[in-house]
Amino acid sequence: MKKAGIYLLCLFLLQSKTTFSQEIQLPKPTQITGSIGITNNGLSIIPSFSLEKPATIVNMSVSKGRFSFDPELAFSLEAKPWYSLFWFRYNLSPNQSKFKMNVGTHLGLNFVTMPIPTTNDSIQIQKTDRYFVLEMFPRYQLSKHLTMGIYFLRSHGLDAGTLRTLNFVTLYADISQILLSKKVTLGITPQLYYLNIDGNDGYYLTSEISLSLQDFPIIFKSTMNKTFESKVEGSRPFLWNIKLVYPLKGVK
Repeated sequence: MKKAGIYLLCLFLLQSKTTFSQEIQLPKPTQITGSIGITNNGLSIIPSFSLEKPATIVNMSVSKGRFSFDPELAFSLEAKPWYSLFWFRYNLSPNQSKFKMNVGTHLGLNFVTMPIPTTNDSIQIQKTDRYFVLEMFPRYQLSKHLTMGIYFLRSHGLDAGTLRTLNFVTLYADISQILLSKKVTLGITPQLYYLNIDGNDGYYLTSEISLSLQDFPIIFKSTMNKTFESKVEGSRPFLWNIKLVYPLKGVK
């Protein structure tokens, strides 16, 4: 009788250990990625806005689970800050789902150089405009090479003299991993978008083309932006740039 009791106890402990080990989930690692890019003409996250001079853009992403912190810093090649974005994002959809839904917010800082005329000389100061921004990005992966979705961004100026309300809506498509040869991969991201700033609106088409070479650390990118019709101040008929991007990857 004692042997039967000991046997049942051992069986219970073994089963409990197996069940307990299955329920334990290891903590997800913190993923750190990023990129450094240099371009002949800095284009903003809304490509109808341009720095109109060469720029360096640094992107970073620190993510754990469904949360991520994605800062983006842009400078002119004269080392003058252009803008700084500090994104906080959350992925609402499961990792394995073909449907993805991200929501995010950031405090954006836009740095504007303003001249101050004096009797003898013209002195320039740098003004910082603050913006509170919300975004929503639902999309669906139709195939290995094609993802389509809608991107929505809304911005509110926090300081006097800034843009009060900005709405940006784009129909988005991502055509990726197209093999041109064994060592060359093509990606195309066309977007048809609507922009409304304080009641003035416009319609635009933009597209980014990227080329990556196997065993080569630099990605070649080019963005083109065409204005169809616009009442937004500063919109130009056509903008384009070429950008060299060095990806940074790592897992902690």
